[in-house]
Amino acid sequence: MKNNTPQLASHRECTGCMACVDSCNHCALSSYIGEDGHYYVQTDEKACIGCLLCEKVCPVVSDMKYGQSNLSEFYAVWNKNNDERLKSASGGAFSAMAHYVIERGGVVIGAAIDNICDVNHVVVDSLNELYKLQGSKYTQSNTKGIFDKTYKHLREGKFVLFSGTGCQVAGLLSYLKNRKYTGRLITVDLICGGVSSKLLLQKFVENEPYKIKRIKSFRTKDHGWKPKGFVYNMKVEDTNGMIHDYTGIKNLITTGFSTELTNRYSCYDCKFIGSNRLSDFTIGDLWGDKEFPQEHYRGLSMLVVHNGKALRLLNEMKGCLSLFHSDEVQAKKHNYRLIDGKNSKGKSLERKFMPWIFAHCSYNVLKKIYANDYSNYSPWLILKICRKLFS
Repeated sequence: MKNNTPQLASHRECTGCMACVDSCNHCALSSYIGEDGHYYVQTDEKACIGCLLCEKVCPVVSDMKYGQSNLSEFYAVWNKNNDERLKSASGGAFSAMAHYVIERGGVVIGAAIDNICDVNHVVVDSLNELYKLQGSKYTQSNTKGIFDKTYKHLREGKFVLFSGTGCQVAGLLSYLKNRKYTGRLITVDLICGGVSSKLLLQKFVENEPYKIKRIKSFRTKDHGWKPKGFVYNMKVEDTNGMIHDYTGIKNLITTGFSTELTNRYSCYDCKFIGSNRLSDFTIGDLWGDKEFPQEHYRGLSMLVVHNGKALRLLNEMKGCLSLFHSDEVQAKKHNYRLIDGKNSKGKSLERKFMPWIFAHCSYNVLKKIYANDYSNYSPWLILKICRKLFS
């Protein structure tokens, strides 16, 4: 290297947002999946010229104050198009926004599933392709290259809607902070409980008793939406075209996600939370709702608005969204992950020794540890109860 060595986020603090990778014009940074099944970044010291642009762009190292917007207005919303609403995870608010943007010649950027279950951020400019971005994906998406593509569309003067987790939106905003463009950018971040390890998916695909073609869906409304007690109903398609329904069945993917024992370390102390954020909107399920029982089956979204630009857009979209002010106190109570980024499970033995456990334990043992797949009389139950009592 000719100048300084960049100091990027540590292994425990890195969010895998890839803003640093996209910022490097000399291909000195690349991404890889670590032994714990999460995305990380490595530096090619021979290619690095020491410009430190990557260091300046990293939202962790630069200590971005993501939770400091001046506004947070809470709304209960749902898409007026019932077909689109039923295809969505909650109330279809994001789908309505996406329709609005694409119909005005814009592009929508978000997470889409490819192959069996490779999740990548992609650009969609057609209503026919919008389905790719709908629905939940319980694994971290790969954002490598997407900030560069977002900037390209903004330079061309396009209307861009970008969706992602808080750390991914933070990465985009940090990447764009000193760049000029004429386009219109709207950012939507998600209420996120952390991203689980890809080791869960890998072991599931390798060990289920059939050959998997794709994860058809992580979550659907086949049984409706509920403001509490929601049940995951992942569906998997095999290579013979048969659909396997995991509703109520403990498994490494959805149950493993909900146990939060394989999250990346940065998720256990998230810096990109709060009811006031630099994103334009924060979106999630309106858990705990009691005001709109007639709307529960089809799903409700909670939408938090963070600035005047977002309020104006929301006003423009009244034709496609049903919109009502929501109780902020109740919304926070039932969606604690909106404002609480701390999680003690990062200190658990299951997380600390996760790479070794996945490398040496059988599939059945992995399901017991990470998916609570054991009987009511199993010694594993005693372990889980003890941890709950003393955590």
